[in-house]
Amino acid sequence: MAAQWKKPVSCDYRLLAHDERSESRHLLLWGSLATLFLALLFVFYPTLLQPLDWLYHDLLLKNFPDNRASDRLVIVDLDEKSLNRYGQWPWPRYRVAELFSKINAMQPAVIGIDVLFSEPDQTSVGLVLKGLGDAYQRNLALDRLPRSLINNDLALAEVLSQGPFVMGNKFHFNPNEKSSERCMLHPVKVSTLSQGGKPAENFGLPESKGVLCNLPLLAERVQASGFMNFSPDPDGMMRRLPLLVQYQGEVFASLGLAMVMKLKGTDHLILKKEKNHLHTIFFKGNSIPVDRFGQLLVKFRGPQRSFQYLSAADIMAGRMPAERLRGRLVLFGTSATSLRELRTTPFDPIFPGVEAHATVIDNLLTGDFITLPGWANGLVLLVILVLGLLLTTVIAFFPSAFCFLTLLVFTAGLGLMTRQFFFGMGLFIGPAFPIAALVTTYLFLTLFKFRLVEKKNINGMKQLLLTQDTAIETLASLTEYRSQETGDHINRTKRYIKLLAEKVRHHDKYKFLLTDSYIELLSKAASLHDIGKVATPDAILLKPGPLNTDEFGIMKAHTVIGRDVLQSSICKLGDHSFLTIAAEIAYTHHEKWDGSGYPQCLKGEAIPISGRMMSLVDVYDALTSKRVYQKSSPHVAACDYIKNKKAIHFDPDLVDAFLEIHEQFRSIAQEFDDIQK
Repeated sequence: MAAQWKKPVSCDYRLLAHDERSESRHLLLWGSLATLFLALLFVFYPTLLQPLDWLYHDLLLKNFPDNRASDRLVIVDLDEKSLNRYGQWPWPRYRVAELFSKINAMQPAVIGIDVLFSEPDQTSVGLVLKGLGDAYQRNLALDRLPRSLINNDLALAEVLSQGPFVMGNKFHFNPNEKSSERCMLHPVKVSTLSQGGKPAENFGLPESKGVLCNLPLLAERVQASGFMNFSPDPDGMMRRLPLLVQYQGEVFASLGLAMVMKLKGTDHLILKKEKNHLHTIFFKGNSIPVDRFGQLLVKFRGPQRSFQYLSAADIMAGRMPAERLRGRLVLFGTSATSLRELRTTPFDPIFPGVEAHATVIDNLLTGDFITLPGWANGLVLLVILVLGLLLTTVIAFFPSAFCFLTLLVFTAGLGLMTRQFFFGMGLFIGPAFPIAALVTTYLFLTLFKFRLVEKKNINGMKQLLLTQDTAIETLASLTEYRSQETGDHINRTKRYIKLLAEKVRHHDKYKFLLTDSYIELLSKAASLHDIGKVATPDAILLKPGPLNTDEFGIMKAHTVIGRDVLQSSICKLGDHSFLTIAAEIAYTHHEKWDGSGYPQCLKGEAIPISGRMMSLVDVYDALTSKRVYQKSSPHVAACDYIKNKKAIHFDPDLVDAFLEIHEQFRSIAQEFDDIQK
């Protein structure tokens, strides 16, 4: 009998192609927007990552080549040795006068005093006798004693008037702090220039609320003085020292700057401002880069004792050659543990304050500065934009490994560039923000690109699954197209077996086997259960009546042929392919629970669960569908037949499950109008 071919089914072909150019355009757009956002963030918050920049500054400073202190400065140290020999501080002023006199005799260029004499000397004879007289209510005559013996401060004042001394004082910025009632200060003359050489309207310097100063008796004997204030950064690190402070409408220099100005013989400064911000101090041929608050970024030379220290005790004892101080700048201060003012610097967590002033003096004398250029922010902004756009372009058009290498090159390049600026020109440009911007852009675009690739892969997987399903349906339809009567047998059995499997999975025996993925594969594999019938002759396949013994033997061979056809594909795709289940179904779906089936006469649970389920749904569909050799049976009759064949033809558990959901089977059959009502 000739094969009866059905009318071809109309197909809906879908093309799921990925546009590479569209992906690149998306990456370029979002990368440009991200770069612009980060650039604007820097414009409005340029100090956002400043703590990281300062850490980088500290690292560079520690590794600065040939960073040594000048020999033009000497620190006369009020050390432990001096305190042990001459008593604890404060010394009587006559002893201080003796020390200063001996220092002055060694002919230094300038002598700076990093201590305060804000209270009268309590060891003066006059004060002692007055105190005794008041206590015993007696008048103790002092007129026979020289005036300098009555008041030790007079002796010190006399010595101060004879040498190039510069005294120190401290300004207060909190109105609640203690201030001296009377002060003799030494302001500097200041001129200001803005852009274009025009005089500026104001100084723009920090303004003090009070001052702790030396006794007027002492301060009026010297020609210069300077403040000893420090200004640590928010992390507690001292990197900058203020050079100028404004107080009561006048400007005052720091101790270090006052000493260098005295050395240069000037008391006049020119402050240069750009965009109303201070950035340079000029005096007598010197140009000092400062920040907008008049602070110098100090180029520390190393840990404490990077400068030459001389013990005050050795000078007092006359054991120090005059050549050690002659022509040099001398800074008198203390390194004694109980007296010294300790600071934290990039080199040393315990750094004497006197040496910090010494470092400022050294920087001013040598002109060796670390500068924060005014154009640094503009350069950083340009770097963020240029490198951000370049990195975006690379990510849009090149593979991931090359993109990561580009990020490393850009990051290393920024580090080397800023390092060269620092070591070669003394310019500090913080790289933290541009590096963070690059890393942020890279991570953002990489995640975005990953998402695009993920969507591409998902679409590709959908296309692959669609292709797979189409291939399955095409193979399964080979048999269907050979018989008009088979109708939608394949589609029905797919739905029946999925329905039955989802019911049976709740049974303890099958809950670990019948997973979602297995049921999905089982549904697909069911389509190929009769694939072996492609080899069955039409005369047998389409015969309207019962088959004889020989014909039935040929028909039974379709189970083995189906298994062998599918097995050849399994060898190429591996055992994890859904075709493994399909071959199992094709080979065993005609086995019976009592062992009377074919081709192996398997019995009970020796039959795979897939074959047992396919056997039941195949019989139900055969009974309820029109065939060339029989009319369709009512749903009730089919259910009775399956119930009667429990533990004979079918697995008892599957029969019980079927009987619970048989109405859903009826609904599926009715969709195809092949079942009798």
